[in-house]
Amino acid sequence: MSAIFFNDNIKEKAILLPNCSRFAPHGQSYYLSCDDLEGFYWTYDTEYFRVSICDFDFKKKTIYCCDLSRFPDTALFSAHIISANGEILPPYQQLSSNDSFMICNQHQILQTLLHERTNFQAVCFDFKQKIIDDCLVGRYQLKPDDLCHIFKEANHFLGAELGKIADDILHYKLGSSASELFYEIKAKEWLSSIINNYYATQNDQEISQEDSVVLENVRHYINDHLMATIPQDLLAKIDMMSKTKLKTAFKTKYHMTITEYIQRRRMALAEHLLMTTQLEIKEVAITVGYTSHSRFSSLFKKYVGVYPHDIKKQPKNKEKGPCHNCLNKLCDVKTATKNLK
Repeated sequence: MSAIFFNDNIKEKAILLPNCSRFAPHGQSYYLSCDDLEGFYWTYDTEYFRVSICDFDFKKKTIYCCDLSRFPDTALFSAHIISANGEILPPYQQLSSNDSFMICNQHQILQTLLHERTNFQAVCFDFKQKIIDDCLVGRYQLKPDDLCHIFKEANHFLGAELGKIADDILHYKLGSSASELFYEIKAKEWLSSIINNYYATQNDQEISQEDSVVLENVRHYINDHLMATIPQDLLAKIDMMSKTKLKTAFKTKYHMTITEYIQRRRMALAEHLLMTTQLEIKEVAITVGYTSHSRFSSLFKKYVGVYPHDIKKQPKNKEKGPCHNCLNKLCDVKTATKNLK
């Protein structure tokens, strides 16, 4: 995943920060400012995986095309999205806050769209073929074809589990020799969460391939109409199922009710609007389909973890210049120059 957003063309424009204190010293930190984006990138590479942190502000709508055949040693790209607003395909997936996704490397061309004036922050794990062969296939006797299916099925609904691991990585700042063990443990926790989640759902009622495709159409319809009223009668007509079958099948496939799914997506959109626009809280609430301020606030607290007014209190323009705590002399020069302007 990191290779998609921090490819060779972008890396050539980045400044290496040898002693940056924003991230753990056990990797490499970069600062980048160009026409499309501005922000920071950190990465740590091993023979088994690559873990990275992206924190970019996109100045304008940006489209990336990445040929995954250029990464023959990488089997799986994955990420936990902390903040984002965009899309990625194929297959089509939304990039939104508090979400996660996996992409199997089948040498496809991946296209990513990120919208202007938005922040993209994510913790990414790119798993190399060696960890698949040595650990998952060799040690645990999992079949390669089964693994690809597991990774595809894991999309979207591991946000809470992977979010905890991502938070541990974001806040880890130690530089001791034990850091190698820390990142190896987190990489295996990440993989374990994906695989355990898949097998934990195998006892659920089976869904036919035809119904699965129809349910995906329903999900895409919901994603495209979050600002409108979405009656379940209409959804039942779209997928040509009874309301009862739709509710049961949707929960079986996505492990949450239709109502919860709509609420989660609306709150992710609301968070983005609060952080990137000048809209008042009540205007944001109406935009995502709520006329009751108290109802909107309680749902926002439930899914985002804070109240809307807490988001509004945060500074709109995060300082993306090199920080004054950084030990890198280049950062000190940049900060001093900026303060003189």
